[in-house]
Amino acid sequence: MAKILSQEEIDALISNIATNPEKTPSPDKKIAVYDFKQPHLISKEQMRLLESIHEDLARNFSVFLSAQLRMIVDMNLMGVDQIMYSEFMMSISNPGVIYIGNFDNPASKFILEMDPRLAIFTVERIFGGVGSYTSSIRPISLIEQRVMNRVVHRLAGEITKNWSSYIDLNTTFERYESNPEFVQIIPASEAVVVVSMEIKIHENSSIINLCYPYLWISSVMSRPEVQSKIQFGTQQSTEEDRNLITQNLNTTPVDLRVLVGKTRVPMKSLLELEEGDVIVTTTRLIDDVPVYAGNEPVFQGVIGKKNSNYAFMIKDFKQEEKNHDF
Repeated sequence: MAKILSQEEIDALISNIATNPEKTPSPDKKIAVYDFKQPHLISKEQMRLLESIHEDLARNFSVFLSAQLRMIVDMNLMGVDQIMYSEFMMSISNPGVIYIGNFDNPASKFILEMDPRLAIFTVERIFGGVGSYTSSIRPISLIEQRVMNRVVHRLAGEITKNWSSYIDLNTTFERYESNPEFVQIIPASEAVVVVSMEIKIHENSSIINLCYPYLWISSVMSRPEVQSKIQFGTQQSTEEDRNLITQNLNTTPVDLRVLVGKTRVPMKSLLELEEGDVIVTTTRLIDDVPVYAGNEPVFQGVIGKKNSNYAFMIKDFKQEEKNHDF
């Protein structure tokens, strides 16, 4: 039967553990919090891919906004996070500026959410006004929605363009909502990937969020062509690169050798060979012999002489078996 400790013995054990430096955790040790109810589903490679796509998206879209607003717009990727869909919807203010978008390959919905103050400022600048960030948040009017449709449709084109290096898809926005309670693209308990981008205009800062369902991200990332591009990259060679490679290949020296003949001799005979001995091969003087570039036979021809030098006359371009007995 196990022994029951007294209160004094329990206190002694606790004090021993507290004073033992070997049992005390090091203050330099980093401890990461892990939520088993919400595991991290996105790998580091997939996270880097998403960051790369949306960094290019932010850079290209900032150029468009700068032209539309007639001022310098700085747009940067803030981060890519995996959260629950319910958490994302709770973070949206009411009223908000929410656009529900569609992907066709594979079919799925996603959400674009932005600061209402940014939408109002953008409309005022497009209409030629000075534009100002107001502290109060209000729903945007029907006219403002029509004007913003032009902006979000351009953003849809940029999303399609930046994903096109990995998959062929078409992106559209189907409707606008101001109340997040009326937006339900997936169940509240499912995971989503939220991409946050910051837009800086003068001293004002706003946030744009793209919310992708995790199931859509997972279906895209699991495709073989996407996996290959994640591992080996997507950079395409330019015409200048191809010309440079072709030039280097054309000036690369290649050693050519001719197989005059071949034969087999026992090891004992090989060890007894002396100067002046004659080795008879299976190749006759009138037979065609191959010429090799490296270990590959590339030509067939005959051996002869030209200007007191041994020469080889090519008769045919022919690939023979790679494995030859020498």
